Amino acid sequence: MLLRRIQDLLAGIYDLRVDCDVRDFLTCDRALLPRELQDSGTDEQLLVAAHDDELAMSLFLDPALLERLDATDPLAALHGQNVGDFWTALEGVSHFLCVAWNAGHDRGVSLLDLEMQAEIDKYVTSCWLLRGQAPERFPVELHPLLFRSAQVDPG
Repeated sequence: MLLRRIQDLLAGIYDLRVDCDVRDFLTCDRALLPRELQDSGTDEQLLVAAHDDELAMSLFLDPALLERLDATDPLAALHGQNVGDFWTALEGVSHFLCVAWNAGHDRGVSLLDLEMQAEIDKYVTSCWLLRGQAPERFPVELHPLLFRSAQVDPG
């Protein structure tokens, strides 16, 4: 499945060892989201609950997003028609890995940490993939696309 391949790609880039598989934490059922998120239209959401020394996580990804990614594998060919969906799925996997790795090292993580890491991961993996697909070309448009044109969702 693509999500495990994304997890393996990130783990390889950063030389991370995380003993859990994102697929074991995946849900595609919007009804399992907190009530305030069920109608939000979100395609990705990492849900985290901590109590004492216990941590519970679930990664929600919209099933239509996963179907579109199955139809056009961004790890084989990243392009304008699949990059948005790829970044959404990648953000979820990035959030999952960041929480899992930090929890495994008894470290906390803030929302800002998660968002910053996900943006870095989008840039690094996209460069990695595009350079692999066209080694003679450096994707200079990635930096402005990710970091200058981005808009913050006020919700």
